[in-house]
Amino acid sequence: MILTKVVNAQFVFPKDIDRAHPRLILPKITKENILKNIESSEDVKQSYNAFKSKISKYVAQYKTDPEWLSSRFQMYWKSHATNIYVNGEYYSHADGKAPVPTVRLTGQRDYVSDYKTPKLEDVKPYLEDERGLYLENSKTNQWEWVKPSKTGRAIENTNENIMGIARDASLVYFVEGDEDYAKLALHLFDVYMQGLYYRNEPIDLKNGNVQNVIGLTSFQVIKENIVDELAETYDFLHDYIQKNHKKEDKIYTASLKKLAEIIIKNGVPDNNWNLHQANFVIQIALALDEDKTYEDGRGCQYYLNRVFNETEARQWSVTDVLAYGYDQNNGVWNESSGYALSVAKGFTELAMVIQNALNVDVLKYMPIIPQAVTIMPQYLYPNNNIVAFGDSHYGPLQTEPLLDLIGNAQHFNKKEQEEKFTALLYMLQGKDKAIKERKSKNAFHDLLYKNEIHLDKTIKPASITDYTTASFYAPNVSWLVMRNSMDIQNGLMISQVGSLGNHAHSNGIAMELYGKGYILAPEGGRGSSYFQPDYREYYSQFPAHNTVSVNGKSEYNKMRSYYAFEINALYPASEQKLGYYPNINFSDVYFNEPSTNSDQNRVMSIVRTGETSGYYIDIFRSKTKTGNADYHDYFYHNLGQELQLTSPENKPLALQPSSKLNSKSGNIKAYDYLSDETSVKINSSFKATYNLSINDEKISMNMWMNGNNNREIFKVNSPPSEAFRKVLPENIEKAPLLTTVVRQYGEAWNKPFVAVYEPSITKEPATIKSVKPFSVETNTSSFVGLEIASKADRTDYVFSSDIQDSFAHNNINFIGTFGILSKESETSTLFMGSGKKIEFGGYTVEILGKKSGAATLVFGKHFELTCDDAILLTVPDDYKKGDVVLNLGFKQLNGERTQINGNKIVVFKVPPTEFQAITINVKEN
Repeated sequence: MILTKVVNAQFVFPKDIDRAHPRLILPKITKENILKNIESSEDVKQSYNAFKSKISKYVAQYKTDPEWLSSRFQMYWKSHATNIYVNGEYYSHADGKAPVPTVRLTGQRDYVSDYKTPKLEDVKPYLEDERGLYLENSKTNQWEWVKPSKTGRAIENTNENIMGIARDASLVYFVEGDEDYAKLALHLFDVYMQGLYYRNEPIDLKNGNVQNVIGLTSFQVIKENIVDELAETYDFLHDYIQKNHKKEDKIYTASLKKLAEIIIKNGVPDNNWNLHQANFVIQIALALDEDKTYEDGRGCQYYLNRVFNETEARQWSVTDVLAYGYDQNNGVWNESSGYALSVAKGFTELAMVIQNALNVDVLKYMPIIPQAVTIMPQYLYPNNNIVAFGDSHYGPLQTEPLLDLIGNAQHFNKKEQEEKFTALLYMLQGKDKAIKERKSKNAFHDLLYKNEIHLDKTIKPASITDYTTASFYAPNVSWLVMRNSMDIQNGLMISQVGSLGNHAHSNGIAMELYGKGYILAPEGGRGSSYFQPDYREYYSQFPAHNTVSVNGKSEYNKMRSYYAFEINALYPASEQKLGYYPNINFSDVYFNEPSTNSDQNRVMSIVRTGETSGYYIDIFRSKTKTGNADYHDYFYHNLGQELQLTSPENKPLALQPSSKLNSKSGNIKAYDYLSDETSVKINSSFKATYNLSINDEKISMNMWMNGNNNREIFKVNSPPSEAFRKVLPENIEKAPLLTTVVRQYGEAWNKPFVAVYEPSITKEPATIKSVKPFSVETNTSSFVGLEIASKADRTDYVFSSDIQDSFAHNNINFIGTFGILSKESETSTLFMGSGKKIEFGGYTVEILGKKSGAATLVFGKHFELTCDDAILLTVPDDYKKGDVVLNLGFKQLNGERTQINGNKIVVFKVPPTEFQAITINVKEN
């Protein structure tokens, strides 16, 4: 095979296409091979016979009534219209006159409709009526006439259903050579392609963005799904057409190219659309013959080169979109989690299509794709569900990208790649399950399209800790994860997100919380459809998220958004695998809420208190830059059937019916989706217990929140989280989310929202005994101090401030913005997440050479230490005469014995150190 490279192009394709049609099935599959498998394999035989039986009735019908099926196409049967006009996202009208019936444009952009796509036997033949379409109303089950603009995608769905029959009939012809099947397939293909040949690109009368994304038959070029059936039908019928319908072939190929040209011309170049558009064009390219076959020189190689190597206004080259869309450092795609993962999957599928069709390895030109697949586990909660920020849904990682990379490695002899992704597959799926021979649901389909992969049983599963880290930050989507253990039952994890990239929401600094096997504080998902009010008004807005809204008016660009948070501090560092203190995670992020020009600061921490216990800290500060806020609303949503709001002494709050969380009160429309509103004004702290009964288990999220003057607590129900789709029992997924809204009247920066969350189950009850705020003498009015006492003789003292200052409480001295002293039995821990100095009991950790850093010292029965920067470590001098040394691995650091305020101490200068046990003793002579 001779290869040629286009100037300045990265991808290389064959100058001559050696492979005959069909090319859209596996390369090893021939007619003889298929027949042999049908003969030798009972599964393939049964699958094929079932497949054929669905088509044979239409073949028989075609002999007696050749236009029965084709007359069900949704066409301009009478008018032969060539020009289509739309009013934005809705069909308007058509004009022009072609010599043949032409293909209709679908009725509207949104797929949600009150009307069902009819069965083919219920479709009126040759239908073109001023009254519109005759469809069954899904709500009333009555048949009625309805304007196309209210029919969703019924038109394109019907046409695709018919072309699916054509495709299947053409496949039977390829297998058996029975021309009766070819005649049916060709007839349907001919009617449709002739009708497409005379159609022009639709015109948006509003001259809006729809004009930039519309296709020939669908309102979005990425929904031109019928391309698959058209390309495959032509591919299977290729030789039959060349032999019997050579004259018409010019119309067929011209229609395919017209589809390709409009798909390239319209769309979105810099997100997942580019991939979907490319896939359609590739299908068409592989169905076409070589460039030299056509007078215009536009054949297979032309369109492959166009997609892979040429950048146009609305279809960037694969090279350019990969460079733009992916963070080249960490492999994250710049869209919400679900879309990002689907893009990685789409590119591995694309690579396998080219590999199978042309024996070309395009993956070697896309090194970011294996990297993107490698980081997929970073999206996982301990229960192996992905995070669901933006327009995403919870669920497991799909393993197809791993299998694609394994298949690519085996085909092109990339042993290292095979070993890596086989180990990763075993880790995610379980080795026994992965290698187990599974009975195919459709053996005939798998024979044609499923690459045969033999997993190497000698490879060991990877470790989850190799692919997930305690912190992971993706700046190109403003997404931050903190996790503490990937144990499904006892792991703790926070996912935070701003509003950056595609399929993002208007959500400020939103968070998700995990506990005891479930995502207890979930995202809301996208709603019923991007084009329905619930998405626009609620699911994409602040009140659907665990966040803070300002004045009830926080609202900005959704879908494509440009508002990231900034990370002030993070511990441990993103993607750090070793050397950090394992029992506390910490983040400090800042966000400028653009619609109200407000400063927002969210400080979150995970504190591990035992093997099965731990809690979250959430400190949210919010203020308008002009200081004119009426109120700030803290939203928290949790799964469950019961929400109890009480005082810290477990006395129920005196909630009363209220009506403030609505648009009539001046809030955005999203507030109207909240229901069953009750409230109470209190200045003291309170507790909320969210109880979830699921799978014979009771799981609770135990919340404590601080009190402040001018504060009102609301108990409401929120719409169900649409992010769950067949992940949980239906009665839980469809139930309203238990929701607490805490309203701080005036500013909420110096009166911040301070919450502690602890997940628990019946057999492992909550361990927190009490949470008490404490104050310090300081000029920093936004300071937060918490004393958190646990049942197991443990007390944590939490210090938080928006600015670095000196704070003292209970003999603890701290200079910084976030620190914790933990006292448990005979052991104390000084944790400095972001600060200059922390001191207690004669022990001091001080950052050297920098204003702020991170360090942890454990002391008592034993010593443990870690510091990201050089520190000055001070310990009480209780040692005998001699040189006191600090033993750090094989290294000894000499201490300086001195006195401060009459207290004897030993001071060590310690270089940056990974977390490890240390000893301090008098040096032996």
